[in-house]
Amino acid sequence: MNYPIVFIPGLFGSLGDDVIKGTGEFSFGLAEKIYKPFIEILNSMGYIEGLNLFVSYYDWKMSVLDAVNKYLYQDIEIIKYKTGMNKVILIGHSLGGLLGRAYINYFSPDSVDKLIMIGTPNLGAVNAYYFWSGGKLPYQKVEDNPLYNALKIGFIMYLNIFQKENYIETLREAFPVAKDLLPSYKYESYLFYNKDGTKRGIPIEEMTINNSFLNRLEDETNNAYNKYFIVSGTGIKTNKKFLVDINDSGKTKWTDGKPIKTYVTNRGDGTVITDSTLGCLNADSIVIEGNHTDILYKSADYLSAILEKPIVKETKISKAEKAYNIFTDNIAKAGIDIKSKNVQVVKISSDKYWVMVTE
Repeated sequence: MNYPIVFIPGLFGSLGDDVIKGTGEFSFGLAEKIYKPFIEILNSMGYIEGLNLFVSYYDWKMSVLDAVNKYLYQDIEIIKYKTGMNKVILIGHSLGGLLGRAYINYFSPDSVDKLIMIGTPNLGAVNAYYFWSGGKLPYQKVEDNPLYNALKIGFIMYLNIFQKENYIETLREAFPVAKDLLPSYKYESYLFYNKDGTKRGIPIEEMTINNSFLNRLEDETNNAYNKYFIVSGTGIKTNKKFLVDINDSGKTKWTDGKPIKTYVTNRGDGTVITDSTLGCLNADSIVIEGNHTDILYKSADYLSAILEKPIVKETKISKAEKAYNIFTDNIAKAGIDIKSKNVQVVKISSDKYWVMVTE
């Protein structure tokens, strides 16, 4: 059966008024250069946008369950009606895969023929601890992909410059999704501290913060549902655990300790460790060498086999070496050539523009 595909982008992959007021209707926004090539890969298999290929955009700042309820559930109902099909195929990148799992678990499993997750943090990601516990981005290079790195940093810059959201309570209120991305109980202990010259782990169950969403999802996931497929990345240095100073903690920030050293593993895609992506699901899986966005494109042959759709045209993937964020109220004065293919412009208010330049 040729069920329609619903693609669910990851964190920072949707932009529109629901995310930042004044940016208009939903689109990939500044993440277009990341996701457009992937859509073209699906096009090369015969999927046509608006006919049998759809994108479910959403406000990724929301908690996963709220985002599914407000966006994905509604989109799937509309898509089933438009196509006359009673099922869809979900493909979720990163956070998008968690929305897919939540939809199957808590909304309408009978509406999904299969769920394909690419780089999804099924057991969580340690970088979420930086944000939820301390209101900070990781202090070393955030992502292996320069474009994805610039996209994340750009949103934080926007919040700090225009929204003045630099207090931990305000950030948590604005980004409840960060809590849903914390490591779950089934992720091994990721905080360690030194005591009497010995490194000791802090059990996740004993931490003051925990990921109630993933912990519940893991307990309630129906592993008999055998239509999960996972694409995982490896070979890229990825944060796995932190050494923390438990004496440098407060009532609000760093309550379980402030990170003073990061331990990395090469078993990851630069954002999510391989073991987290593979999770504990009863799923068909493949591990591909590449970063969090490269595996989108490198998964083409695997997807073709799952979907039973041959690739009839090769998609050219151009990689950015560097990417820069510019916030300005006068594009001309800033000397920016908006006609350049390396320039993307998003209007974020009546007189402010967010420009991303790649090279």
